[in-house]
Amino acid sequence: MPPKMKLSTWSIIILVGVVLGSVGYMLGALVVSGTSGGRAAQASTGPGSVYETPVPVADFTLADQTGGKFTFSSTRGKVVLMAFLFTHCGDVCPFSAIKMRLALEQLGEAAKDVELVVVSTDPERDTVPVIGAYSKDLGLYDRWHMVTGPVVDMQKLYTSLKITVIKSSDEETLETVKNAADLGISLPSKDQTDSPLFGLTDAQILDGGKVAKKYSGGYNIAHSAPFWVIDPQGNLRTSLDVSASPAQLVEAVKTYLKKS
Repeated sequence: MPPKMKLSTWSIIILVGVVLGSVGYMLGALVVSGTSGGRAAQASTGPGSVYETPVPVADFTLADQTGGKFTFSSTRGKVVLMAFLFTHCGDVCPFSAIKMRLALEQLGEAAKDVELVVVSTDPERDTVPVIGAYSKDLGLYDRWHMVTGPVVDMQKLYTSLKITVIKSSDEETLETVKNAADLGISLPSKDQTDSPLFGLTDAQILDGGKVAKKYSGGYNIAHSAPFWVIDPQGNLRTSLDVSASPAQLVEAVKTYLKKS
């Protein structure tokens, strides 16, 4: 951070990217409801939907950040907090990852019964070495499974999970930013409950911004970006959007720890 730049100013610079990211994430958010057979009801509190009918999550085996093989069914008996991210994301993704790490920390002793699983939405660039370095920079190398694989296999997984993933060029990205400015779309604040930065401190936003600056660039990926809470039997039970705070993630996870 430049020495004379105030923290609030730096946060606003980071937020410019969040505006763009939010456009892409709307494309497929919460797409499971209505297409998978599960019915989602709006949660009474927080930015989430609770599925009236549990939605089974198909098994898969992919490489994680350690280079080892990770099989989703190995999480049976634990509650899974799942997300969909990519390392070259310059806006929401690193902040979502930080929220997952904070949620695990806030769970305390109960964290032993929770697994963090992240599916890459950019397998072309998200090789094992890249996701390994990314995981270390976020303090999550030994605390989550960020998985990737051949493009064909990943595309099959997106279809299975009903996740939208769309590759876009730099020109399209710049046009989106311009259109947002022309329409008068305002920058989100970290204190707004509908902001992807909600629930994070200024210091945590700066940490995420550093990771975004280090890895972002090149083409962009517009993709579904829910947090999924999956019960110990492997069923999707709750979906929360990127505005969920770490505390709200913890609350959703604890619901299914009680039932395990």
